Amino acid sequence: RPRVDTTLVTHLRFETHMLEDYDAVLEMVVRFGITFMVFNDHLPHEALAKGKTPPGHVGKSLKAGFNPEKNLERLQAMHAVSDRVPEALLALAPKLAAMGVRIGSHDENTPEQRQWWHDLGAHICEFPETIDTAEAARGMGDAVIMGSPNLVRGGSHKGNVSAVDVVAMGHVDALASDYHYPSLRRAAFLLADSGVCDLAGAWRMISEGPARVLGLEDRGRLEAGQRADLVVIDPETRDICVTIAGGRVTYMRGEAGDRFLA
Repeated sequence: RPRVDTTLVTHLRFETHMLEDYDAVLEMVVRFGITFMVFNDHLPHEALAKGKTPPGHVGKSLKAGFNPEKNLERLQAMHAVSDRVPEALLALAPKLAAMGVRIGSHDENTPEQRQWWHDLGAHICEFPETIDTAEAARGMGDAVIMGSPNLVRGGSHKGNVSAVDVVAMGHVDALASDYHYPSLRRAAFLLADSGVCDLAGAWRMISEGPARVLGLEDRGRLEAGQRADLVVIDPETRDICVTIAGGRVTYMRGEAGDRFLA
């Protein structure tokens, strides 16, 4: 953070079944100034409950640098404490809220799950897997985040609801890069080109929308008095040519650079 002008905000995504690390989460919030945290449960519970090795387990373990056998034991141990997770979350969530952390949940697939998390104080619904869940979140006044790669591809790689459909229904507050940074810009233009919404409305989901979700009220809109965060885009190639954060140039290239420096 001290070496760059672009604002860096840490987003912590935490597996709910890692009970031994709950205290470490609180320490990380203080140490790294974390203000946004999302809970998820990616354990393959169905396979683990049957004592089976989850599909793709060996490849995923090796990719993550784990011994497959030891990693399976680790997953089984986490699955075994499932009944303790709700109580642990009920104890952790108020502590995070008291520290000013905005919390949400990830990959919910039913309105009932969203209701549970909402009641816990997790008012951000990240990547809902069904239209009904996204609709339920908006009905509760919770923010909905979808992945821009889902939108650009025309659907989820896991077979979940299409982000385009959720946007078209007016249920999306913000789009996330979801590990593929170019997809944010592409998603905005795709929405505008396809007539789902105008470019201003599409861009709002990658500027003002995320700012509101994170509680950054001083940015996200081109208005007097707002922080000077700007992006300059070539209208023909749609390449990003200049980025300005807080009034300071943080990136510049090509013809735009020549014009700025002339």
